[in-house]
Amino acid sequence: MKKFRIKACKQQELAAVKLWLASRENRVLPATAKRLKLLLEDGCLLLARTTRGDQSGIFGVVGLDLPSARISLLVADQRPVISALIAAVERLAVCYGMVHLQLRTKPGKSRSLVKLGYYASTQTEGRWQRNLSRRLTANARKARQLNQELGIPADYGCTHRLRLQSEPSQLASIGTDVFGREQFMSPQAAKALHAMVAAAAADEIDLQVVSAFRSVDYQCSLLKNKLNKGLSMDDILQVSAAPGYSEHHSGCAVDLTTPQYQA
Repeated sequence: MKKFRIKACKQQELAAVKLWLASRENRVLPATAKRLKLLLEDGCLLLARTTRGDQSGIFGVVGLDLPSARISLLVADQRPVISALIAAVERLAVCYGMVHLQLRTKPGKSRSLVKLGYYASTQTEGRWQRNLSRRLTANARKARQLNQELGIPADYGCTHRLRLQSEPSQLASIGTDVFGREQFMSPQAAKALHAMVAAAAADEIDLQVVSAFRSVDYQCSLLKNKLNKGLSMDDILQVSAAPGYSEHHSGCAVDLTTPQYQA
């Protein structure tokens, strides 16, 4: 078969996906139009497509339903594609902090799933589950432990549609913030920030840094400080992301203000 690659489905590809699915009678997991739309909006609809850019070259589709932490769509032409799609959706699940992934199939699909590491989760035929602990990165393990200590629900990432953020291997100084603390960002983001600050200055706008890179440990300390001040975790999570999920961990996010702004 032709070589294929797996990537997130784009809005302009959805019509082709619907036509492709409509032509498949032997579906592993079917999908309604509403389900497809939700999967697309969450960025959890993955396609296996030919590497040659053929618009009709779809080999398989898989969808990850965040609220239920399960694979809610799986259709492919050949077994190698199914295996690749499941591996890809498992990596995506880990990005949202999932440790257990569920799957429901039609009877007779057990042999393939067992080979992929799935086991029957209940006595009801067709329900399967896999433990993804071995797929967790060091970053994901640390975030999971800190969130458990803080009492943050394990499904936080799925509920808030937030992915775990990896800390950059390199950081560049962007100077000090409004509190006199030296701040850092990834080198590329730092370069972009300097260009934006210069462009704003040309328009007589003084952009000032409030906060840039924050480590997972630092994010955890922020939440603990707020808890010590008597705030509830529900109120804290309205304005601050859980450790591991803040975009500030990536080194690409920065909070800005101006001298004229008053909170």
